[in-house]
Amino acid sequence: MQHLIVLGAGASKADGAPLQFDLLREYFLSEKGNAKTPMNRELGSFFAAFYGIDTTSVDKNTDFPTFEEVLGTLELALARNEDFRVPQPSNPDVWDQHRIQECRSYVVALICTILARKLGALPGSTGVHHAQLVQKLPRPSMNFSFLSFNYDLLIDNALSSAGYTIDYGTSFANPMAQAGQAVGVYKLHGSLNWLRCPICGALTNTGDVKGASYPTEQRQRCKTLNCDAATTPIVIPPTFFKVMSDFHFQQIWHVAERRVAAADRLYFCGYSLPDADMHIRYLLKRAEVNRGSTPEVFIINNHAKKTDVEREQEKKRYERLYREPSKIVYTSLTFEDFAKDPFGIGTKPRKDIAWTVRAKSAKSGR
Repeated sequence: MQHLIVLGAGASKADGAPLQFDLLREYFLSEKGNAKTPMNRELGSFFAAFYGIDTTSVDKNTDFPTFEEVLGTLELALARNEDFRVPQPSNPDVWDQHRIQECRSYVVALICTILARKLGALPGSTGVHHAQLVQKLPRPSMNFSFLSFNYDLLIDNALSSAGYTIDYGTSFANPMAQAGQAVGVYKLHGSLNWLRCPICGALTNTGDVKGASYPTEQRQRCKTLNCDAATTPIVIPPTFFKVMSDFHFQQIWHVAERRVAAADRLYFCGYSLPDADMHIRYLLKRAEVNRGSTPEVFIINNHAKKTDVEREQEKKRYERLYREPSKIVYTSLTFEDFAKDPFGIGTKPRKDIAWTVRAKSAKSGR
């Protein structure tokens, strides 16, 4: 039986990663003493001009746009070859293609930096629940792999620490040593340990080091074909107009689709299947149609602050996606629960793990 564990932002949140809505605020809260660095000065100009936010006076109530909204705006401007002219009391603030491209690079660097800080900058740093999940994986009798929408290295480091070799679904200029049983980890939006050469296009894997979070001058330089070029992080948002032209991402998405199509059981952890993730929906639907049937699907995305309305809407999104909704089990489990016994979920009676409004209301005394 083939098992595929899908990791969304909620899974990383369980081990300390900020959610997308918190990423930008978290960064500027931690950068109050570094407001005058070239990167922060330009980002400050951008958020002031585009969103009316003063990044030098951010507090916990400052309402930032999401990473997807910000990077999506910049990428669409680049794709359309359009500039911005922001009126000012004196001279207009002009954002041409070069400045927009530089700002996009700064936003990516911001995301990499804050994730590295929140999740530990030391090589090999991982989370309690991801490590527990990996320790509970049966080997070598069960076939399992991971599909991740997260940039962090929580699952990567947990697997490496347990002696597994990671198969990312694409090739690297510096292939990692084969240490143990290979496990697929298909990261559809990039990773903090991937750096791309702008000359030859080769990927460098920095292993358990979050190489993408390092300043440009400290990142590994590409040695393929003697390029000696400054490498750039591979981090992309789940936007409608995301360009999937990079060969490596095409390869990863192709392998991921094949794994989804082959899976007998899918476990969605910390992922709410938002309507905006059209690329993900398409991948899941294509895999289901091509295999001719719906696999067993378990949704593990509960948390203490989630309302019944949110749960019901989320449950319906999954049921609308698949043509055999009877095979979907929308559980009352958190990622922490799942990590304690990941594959026991398939042997438990559905009534013991499925969430219903009635069961929730009875438990709360309503």
